[in-house]
Amino acid sequence: MPVTSGDGGSLYTIQYDGESQSEFDKFLENEEVQKERSSRSRLVAKLNEMVHEYGFVREFFKEEEGKRWDYVVALKEGRLRLYCLRAEDFLLIVGNGGVKKTRTYQQDSHLNASVEELQRVHKLVMNRIYSGRILVERHSGVLRGALNFSQER
Repeated sequence: MPVTSGDGGSLYTIQYDGESQSEFDKFLENEEVQKERSSRSRLVAKLNEMVHEYGFVREFFKEEEGKRWDYVVALKEGRLRLYCLRAEDFLLIVGNGGVKKTRTYQQDSHLNASVEELQRVHKLVMNRIYSGRILVERHSGVLRGALNFSQER
């Protein structure tokens, strides 16, 4: 589901059939995340700057949050972690996340589930890109094609 596009690239999120909120909305509306007001505001501002100016360059993210083969990264601000798929400098798919209270995300069931879900989404999206069922527009990050994965979750 597209969130926004700009000179820096395109920002997408995940929304599952039967759910009223996207994964990004769930992150933003999480009670613990909302308590981290200034970090939450800075994180959203960073995303806006990336979309409209800088793109999703790797220096903004903590890489290799998932497995070595996937594109899972973390956007960090204070104790907040927003887990994303950074496919290119011009394409970012944001998932869920939360407040990091443990040494590693694997020690927190919610953060670990957020990363594992993005790993599943990564496989689905990449399979469709490799098969030509999803096309990525170079430099803009706009996705075209079969973006509904309801049967494959």
